[in-house]
Amino acid sequence: MKKILLVSGCSFTDKLFISDYHTKLNTFWPKWPEILAKKLDMEVINLGKMGAGNEYIYSSLLDKIMTTDNIGLIMAAWSQSQRRDWKVKRKWFNNSWYCNTDWINQPNSNDMYAYIDKSLRYYYSLQELCKSKKIPLKQFQMIHMFRGYSWDKLTQRHKLTPEIDFKTANKELLNHIHNSPYFDKIDDSFLGWPGDPDLGGFSIKSDILGGYGKESLEWAISTRDNHPNEKGQEKIAEFLYDRLG
Repeated sequence: MKKILLVSGCSFTDKLFISDYHTKLNTFWPKWPEILAKKLDMEVINLGKMGAGNEYIYSSLLDKIMTTDNIGLIMAAWSQSQRRDWKVKRKWFNNSWYCNTDWINQPNSNDMYAYIDKSLRYYYSLQELCKSKKIPLKQFQMIHMFRGYSWDKLTQRHKLTPEIDFKTANKELLNHIHNSPYFDKIDDSFLGWPGDPDLGGFSIKSDILGGYGKESLEWAISTRDNHPNEKGQEKIAEFLYDRLG
């Protein structure tokens, strides 16, 4: 019986990904979990879901760990920390735009520091859980933890605080990660920790697939849709495979 490769992530991982910009495009090419499982001679369980945030990624993996035997490797392809996940009648819902539009007008919402803290808890908890169950784990930032679209909204933080520029906001958030009690507790099972070059790490989209500019077009669907094309999915799988030794 083959070992199981258990994976969760967002749209970069979703086996059934459909482009929002090119709705007639057949995007059902093999995704990196399926490609990687073939290289490893494993069966794959791919829990990736379009729009998913880190609560879904963590929860879907934990639920499957509790009900699945013969797991040979777990891989968590983490997304943006500010994405919102919720569940109604056993069905998961996701909003990848949450906190990128009107969150500053909601005083009861978390700020970016709290969202980052929440993700760091997921990373460390999954690491320690897999250690306790003696299940091999590799986790990484598929998408940068906090950088992304509508950044100007994120830098405002709250309607009562002054706006701050991109560089200042970026530095503050990176310092927050570096000063976290989890920073030195995340081990080498996390590829590219802590997910940003300024702290000595990397994220797959920004640093391996060329980011969001013209240099990414070889690996992306189009200038409008930066999700990995078929070649991009193969590149992700090869990149990860080379780091599993």
